[in-house]
Amino acid sequence: MAVVEKTLRVSLPNEVKKALKEVESRLASFKVSDFVNQELFDPSMHLLNKQGKLLRPTLLLLGSHLIDRNPSDYIDLAVAAEMLHVASLIHDDIIDRDHERRDLKAVHEQYGREAALLAGDALVAKAVAISSKYGENVLSAMAKASVDMCAGELLDYKLQKNNKMPSVSECINIDLLKSASLIATCCNITAVHSGSQMADEIHKFGRDLGVAFQIRDDIVDYGEWAERGRKGLLIPNIVSSLESENGLGSSEALSKAVAINSRYVKDAMDRLGNGAAAESMKDYAKLVMIKS
Repeated sequence: MAVVEKTLRVSLPNEVKKALKEVESRLASFKVSDFVNQELFDPSMHLLNKQGKLLRPTLLLLGSHLIDRNPSDYIDLAVAAEMLHVASLIHDDIIDRDHERRDLKAVHEQYGREAALLAGDALVAKAVAISSKYGENVLSAMAKASVDMCAGELLDYKLQKNNKMPSVSECINIDLLKSASLIATCCNITAVHSGSQMADEIHKFGRDLGVAFQIRDDIVDYGEWAERGRKGLLIPNIVSSLESENGLGSSEALSKAVAINSRYVKDAMDRLGNGAAAESMKDYAKLVMIKS
């Protein structure tokens, strides 16, 4: 039986914890004037006001700690990363026709599809503006992650539209684009900014962690789908792909998915060296690993 941790909270270094508190405060401090008018402000802030796990800002701040940089110098960049993430959630919910997000109505359900589309666009624009002070290399990396997410989302949508069960490799490719791209970029973006030689390995850590994180979500989704009598599952889902491609039963497919999740987590952890800063990032990887 797969056991999935309900939270991704770990003990953070004090300087990271302090910077993360400031990120939470900044995300809650936007005013109507920041989005021109109330009509754009309300849908844009709908999910930001109900903050999620803040995984991406946390990993970004931990990444700065890993390369011995001050996390407080990257608060704005962490805010921008969360805004990009929320923008992708808004657009994803429209495409998937989801009704809820973070125990709230999805933005398009609350404010309409048109307002939701524009709110997502506005959050992307704000993220670009906020992160622009960090220079061209940072903006280029953030833009690449955003394009990758769009490419992955489109592959996901085409599979759903065609009612096609993806192969396992197709699932992993979508995970790399749709989820792992931004997670990997958040992990190494401060290294990119500082010109650290660790940038490539930290990015690989984040890439492997991002795939493991999505597989974790797939296993949760699969369990909820089974409880509903196998109705309404959004594909791709790696457990369903394992069933279809390899002719596995549900239990075998779940066990195989757990094994793949574990492999990616272990690969991620092997990317990092030793030391307190590296251990903090590894703690997040350990929480993403599913216990069987």
